[in-house]
Amino acid sequence: MSLAAAAAPWLSDLPGAACPALSFAAIALGFAAAGRFLRPPFRRVAWREAGWTLVDAVGEPHAATLASHARFGGWLALDFRTRHRRRFRMLIGPDNMPAELRRRLTVLLARAEIAQPG
Repeated sequence: MSLAAAAAPWLSDLPGAACPALSFAAIALGFAAAGRFLRPPFRRVAWREAGWTLVDAVGEPHAATLASHARFGGWLALDFRTRHRRRFRMLIGPDNMPAELRRRLTVLLARAEIAQPG
């Protein structure tokens, strides 16, 4: 994706000085996004009676709240907020978890949606 973004300025009608700058920015942002993807701050997510818990790479749990969630076909997108970090977004594919666990998560998210005010 970042290669297409890096090539786009050269294929458009931009001034010559803007093309290298925009291409460099696209490649730099692509590397930064790949780094965040390969080294996520949290490795596990769990729901307990006390609420959501995010576990980091060291194994330390962090309390979190589910700010929002969305369903895109077979994919689930979860948006968490913690006290010390602004946000942690998680994308769960159709084959990322056993079917029974996925069904329970879907029911839990539906209940949370009904319980929200407004």
